Amino acid sequence: MAWDVLLEEMKTGAAAGNITAMFALGQYYALGKETAVDEDESFKWYRMAADLGHTAAEYMMGQCYSNGIAVKKDDEEAVLWYIRAAEKGDRRSIGAIALYSEKGWNFNARTAFEFYKDRASKGETGAMYMLGRFHYYGTGTAPDIDAAFSLYTKAADIGHIDAICELAFMHRNGACVERDGRKAFELFVKATKMGHRGAALEVIRCHAEGIGADKDEKMAFDLMSDLVDTGYEAAEYELGRYYLEGIGTEPDPLYAFGWFSVASSHGSVDALYGLAQCYQRGRGADRDKKKALELYKTAAEFGQKDAMVALGHMYSDGRDVQKSDKEAFKWFLAAAEHDSEYAQFIVAQRYIEGIGVSKNDKDAFKWSLRSAYNGNATAQFNVAEAYINGRGVKKNEKLGYQWFLRSARNGHHRSQYHVGVCLSKGTGVTKNLGESFKWHMMAADAGYGKSQYFIAQCYSEGRGVPKDDKKALEWYLKAAATGHVLAQYYAGHHYANGIGTKADEAAAMRWYTRAAKQGHTYSRQLIEGCSGEKVRPSVSQTPFERHMEDAMNGDAGAQFIMGRYHEEGIGVGKDPEKAKEWYVRAADQGHAGAKNALNMLIKKYG
Repeated sequence: MAWDVLLEEMKTGAAAGNITAMFALGQYYALGKETAVDEDESFKWYRMAADLGHTAAEYMMGQCYSNGIAVKKDDEEAVLWYIRAAEKGDRRSIGAIALYSEKGWNFNARTAFEFYKDRASKGETGAMYMLGRFHYYGTGTAPDIDAAFSLYTKAADIGHIDAICELAFMHRNGACVERDGRKAFELFVKATKMGHRGAALEVIRCHAEGIGADKDEKMAFDLMSDLVDTGYEAAEYELGRYYLEGIGTEPDPLYAFGWFSVASSHGSVDALYGLAQCYQRGRGADRDKKKALELYKTAAEFGQKDAMVALGHMYSDGRDVQKSDKEAFKWFLAAAEHDSEYAQFIVAQRYIEGIGVSKNDKDAFKWSLRSAYNGNATAQFNVAEAYINGRGVKKNEKLGYQWFLRSARNGHHRSQYHVGVCLSKGTGVTKNLGESFKWHMMAADAGYGKSQYFIAQCYSEGRGVPKDDKKALEWYLKAAATGHVLAQYYAGHHYANGIGTKADEAAAMRWYTRAAKQGHTYSRQLIEGCSGEKVRPSVSQTPFERHMEDAMNGDAGAQFIMGRYHEEGIGVGKDPEKAKEWYVRAADQGHAGAKNALNMLIKKYG
């Protein structure tokens, strides 16, 4: 193609908002292969692309300011441009920042925050995006997800490509707004059309997982194959993963190993993780535990968070390495610091339980909040509880309710129950019995026993709904079947007195007995008074039994924990298949941690 035609195509693309075309124009004038070098024109196009989030252009802006190319030399300005690209993993920018550090430069997060705040107030798009990231991650300021969402929205409206992607992730994860796969898909498509290759990967993942689009693994496989043809090493790794896991094609470990090798040779750190999996599991290569461990550690040292999580599990389980809770925590923490939502949740739990680290409610809250920001519904529930109870953070019932609501909207049944409780009592929100009933009914329909008991009471007492003894008994029976002790007593009471049904003494005695064995005093007295025989209460429940009960009641968080128990052999023998069953049940309710754990389990055991 003639250069004059290519130049016109680049200008047309740039005018349409394609940042890849803008960057290409910057390169065209900077290199001067078919025209005289024009530093001012090159800088103009680099700046336009950088302002809209083009990573390489952000690095080039750093270079311009660092070396005084088409602009007055300004090391502070250079560093702030390098930071933008480094935040997204650009190795050249990371290296440039390291060189400045070696020269004695001290980068103060608060100073950078104030700089971007000032620039954002003047309408600079890239600064709005960076300020959003600072709010999101609590860099130089307190974490504020709502402020981040607002800034991302402003930057995205102007066309900042990374802000568009961040909004897509927030809609997909339900981090600040109600989970909306369709909106996320639309935003990823928009960013793809603007030239964001990472967004193109996310579009394909949406097709593979059915997020905002019809699930079609074959289409995803074909699209990934097409993306590979563009030379994108991230797509090469993903294609290897598709072959390894059989996504849209028959599993072929040899092809997987081949694509991981190709991607690795092109600089993909993810591919090192893929190769480690092949060696560890003996798929596509001879099983080599030592080689796998080396590759996991190399990938982890380069910042590959899945490799860090894998190492955390290996040291936690004592699999192919000597068991060490302390070493496991180190790797989980590293992954959490690299923004792994799953690792953030695990780290929070370990601070709560004191596994591999001293118990610390404040740090537990910090990492629960980070995981909650990334859409983990159980972490959102934990954040809500922390605010309600003042555990690890200053008590704030209003914020507690807001986090319960976020978690509830993401399908967490226990949070739906607590939203109902808050609305019924006016805790952190204006009292509203009608809304309370709605949220309880949502959880009750999903099998959550405590909400089923609440619905039963509402019908029994005519609280917020017309009194209906028949419906009350129906819901008492549902709650009683989950093990809810008071529901068991009231089921017995209804049968004994013919409330909402014909009197049935045998049925009444059965339910009174079940309640009595769980320690319900009045039920025990009724049984002993009628039969003259002592009722022996059941042994107090262990944590495992309590989680099992909640899991059977449909609580996604408890189902996730049951998965962990079976995977790690806590309170029960190790059983990966049973763990998988629980993870699937939690994942089907939208539990993000369970989805990640399920993927990790499949990768570990096939």
